[in-house]
Amino acid sequence: MHSDTVKNALFSVTANPLLKSLISRFDKECPKDGNLLLNSLKEFLGEPVALCPTCQHTSRKIAKPFYELGIRFLRVDRNFMRHQFVGSPYGEAWLRGFGLMMKGIEKFGVRAPFTPAGPFEIVWNFTYQCNLKCKHCYENAGDKKRTELSTDEAKHVLDILSKLAGIGLPALSFSGGEPLARKDFFELASYAKKRVGYVSIASNGTLITRDSTKRIKDAKIDYVEISIDGATPQVHDDFRCIPGAFERAMAGVKNCVEEGVNTCIATVLHKNNLAELNKLIALTKELNVRFMHFNYIPTGRAKAYVELDLTPDERLHVLETIGKEIISLYLQAKEQEQEQGKSSVVVDKFFSTCPQYASVTKKLSQKAGEKFVVEAHYAAKKGVEIIANFLGGCGAGRLYCCLEPNGDVKPCVFFPTNKNTVLGNILKDDFEEIWDNHPFLWRLRTREKLEDYIVDRKRVGCADCPDKYICGGCRARAYSYFDGNISAPDIGCIRNKPLWEKFFLAKKH
Repeated sequence: MHSDTVKNALFSVTANPLLKSLISRFDKECPKDGNLLLNSLKEFLGEPVALCPTCQHTSRKIAKPFYELGIRFLRVDRNFMRHQFVGSPYGEAWLRGFGLMMKGIEKFGVRAPFTPAGPFEIVWNFTYQCNLKCKHCYENAGDKKRTELSTDEAKHVLDILSKLAGIGLPALSFSGGEPLARKDFFELASYAKKRVGYVSIASNGTLITRDSTKRIKDAKIDYVEISIDGATPQVHDDFRCIPGAFERAMAGVKNCVEEGVNTCIATVLHKNNLAELNKLIALTKELNVRFMHFNYIPTGRAKAYVELDLTPDERLHVLETIGKEIISLYLQAKEQEQEQGKSSVVVDKFFSTCPQYASVTKKLSQKAGEKFVVEAHYAAKKGVEIIANFLGGCGAGRLYCCLEPNGDVKPCVFFPTNKNTVLGNILKDDFEEIWDNHPFLWRLRTREKLEDYIVDRKRVGCADCPDKYICGGCRARAYSYFDGNISAPDIGCIRNKPLWEKFFLAKKH
């Protein structure tokens, strides 16, 4: 039995009842001061907060001791917290994330992996419209006209998200289709920025002209992620199926960089562009932007190109290559901090949506004499390592979820849209009720129910993996390869290579 399974059982009968009781005493909405949970945290971190006598007493006598014990237990650096929550331009998002974390303990208790009271991020597939025809598109965007929310309905969605769990949504990403293809995008992005802590765009980049980049900056959008699927026009355009897409996407990247917008190159790595990986990393460094590797999932249009998916060995090569980059940055930052007392090295630059990234970086860090894990959700930097472990692995329906263009709620963008994966509609159903109680979500959140298979008399799969609580495999990949079974193994993992080989051998015959 895994130690985390034992810890979950112990916490459920010992610590969790006490934790829930304590948090409920300062999870209050004061008519005068507002949310005491958030205000008490601000006061704990040294920010001046005017509180009524009752709130002040509760904050200092109950909340403060609770926070003191919490940061010791999680070994979180208090100065890091102060910087992120108070001194950072993204402090509001971090603060809301913490609030959802605390309310998650109050609602669901402490368990591995952790489930907050609401998603830290929602990826909103904002439109089915698109000007490209990419082979991997999970949304099958651009092919036919389908029902989307009106401008007023989209604003109502944003109003709902601004009050999520009494805290508000920390982060929202506009995706698609191509979000900039909707004529009301900038109106709604500006509206979102006033209601959500952190707003980003996932774009193909072709519509990010100099003019639209200025509008992105004026709307105070925090982050732009642009898809670049090859370091050359031939490779990129072949995958995106439109000539000239590469040049326009690269122009979009450069426009964002020139305007000082926080920018990331996002790459779906597959058989036909795997050889471009090192060139893409070099391009990332040259432009001084972030790099995100997207896992190839055979869903939507990609189901017709399943042969493009990487083998477990190829995926491991990708994760080790980008993992070495971020660990190198971590070590540079550590050395500079030891010599100068602080570091100017930006560490959080190389990431993957592949849950196995955590397992790979854990091993790479151990080889470097360190002990940390890099999740897709958090950077490898002092003050966040333990929390990353606590939140670990596939976050579908647990740390984030997806909204479709018509307002339907799904656990993740990589799940196909059908009666089993659509959990409800944000304008027709109570989102918190869905988040708190939907059985499909709790199947995703419970790692003890993951399955193994016997291949050549050997047990393979995610159930018996020692890293299942920091990884757990991609549940959308399991769903796609095993006919809707979300508890099945992720056969893209190197540990499950025998199952991958058996699967593709069976397909050939």
